[in-house]
Amino acid sequence: MKHNSLAAMVAAFAVFAFAQNVKAQNFEEFVKQQNAEFEEFAKERQQGIEALKAEYEQTVEDYKRAMNRMYDSEISSIDLMKSDDNIEVKTKAKAPKSTVSSSELSKNAKEAKEAIDNASSDEILKKLTGANIDEANAQQVKEATNKLSIVISDVINQTEPAKAEPMPEQKAEPEQEQKPEPKKEVEAKSGNSNIPSGKPCTYSRISSPFGERIHPVYGRKSFHKGVDLAAPNGTPIYATADGIVAFAGVCNGYGNFIKLNHQNGYKTGYAHMSRMVVSSGAKVRKGDLIGYVGSTGTSTGNHLHYEVYYNDQLTDPAKTL
Repeated sequence: MKHNSLAAMVAAFAVFAFAQNVKAQNFEEFVKQQNAEFEEFAKERQQGIEALKAEYEQTVEDYKRAMNRMYDSEISSIDLMKSDDNIEVKTKAKAPKSTVSSSELSKNAKEAKEAIDNASSDEILKKLTGANIDEANAQQVKEATNKLSIVISDVINQTEPAKAEPMPEQKAEPEQEQKPEPKKEVEAKSGNSNIPSGKPCTYSRISSPFGERIHPVYGRKSFHKGVDLAAPNGTPIYATADGIVAFAGVCNGYGNFIKLNHQNGYKTGYAHMSRMVVSSGAKVRKGDLIGYVGSTGTSTGNHLHYEVYYNDQLTDPAKTL
C-alpha cells in the first residue's frame, strides 16, 4: 500500500514537473513571439518614418524651386519697370518727394532667394515645428510636409504665366468714315499730361496700399510696389500720362501687363489685365484706353495693380490719383 502511494506521489510530481516545463516553454515561446512582433513593429515604424523623411526632403526641394520661381518673378518685374527701354528721355521731370529704391527691393529679393537656397531641410523643419529631423516624430514631419506643399501649390498656381488675350483685330474702314476718338477717362486730372496723375480706372476702393504688407497669396511679409484698385472684371483702364508703350504682354506674377515710359523719368505699370488693347511701341496720350481690369497672374480677385516709377525709384501711386 505504501509502495503504491509512493509511486502515485512520484507520478504526480512527474506530471507537475512536466506541466511546469511545458508552461515554461510556452512562456518562453510567448516572449520570443512578442519580441519578434515588437521588433517587426519597430522595424516597420522606422521604415515609415524614413519614408516620411524622404518625402519631406523631396518636398523641401520642390519648395526651394517654387520659392526661386516666386523671387525670380519679383526680381524680373522690378528689372522690367526700371529698365530704360532704349526710349529717349526728352525732358526731366521734378522728382517726387517720397520714393523707395527699386534696386534695394531687388537686392532684398535676391538675398531672400539665396537664404532659401542655402537653408538645409533640417533648418526649415526646425523653423516649422521646432524640432530637428532626427528628433521629430512622424506627425511633426507630416505637418511640415503639408505646410510646405500648400506653399508650393499656391506659388505654382499663382505664378503660372497668364495667357494673354490677343488684341482685337482692327477692321479697315472706308476712307470717308472718321474713326472715333479713343474714349477718355473722365476721372483723369487736368494739368501736365507728361506727369502721371488721375485715376487709371474707376474703382470702388484701394484694396491694398503701397508699402510693407503680408502677401495675400504667399503669406509672407513683402513690399507692395503699387496700389491695388478693386474694380469689376472688364472695367476700362486708361493711361495716366502721355507716353510710349514700352511693354505689353505677360510678365510672370503681373499677368497681362503694360508698362508706359513717359520720357521724362516717369514710368507707370498696369497689371493683371483681362485684356490689352495697345501693343509695344505704340504712342498713347493721357486718358487713352489701354486695356481692361482682370485677375491674371498672381491675383486673388479682379483689380488693377498700378505702379509709378521715377527712374530707379518707386513712389506711392495713391498720391497721384
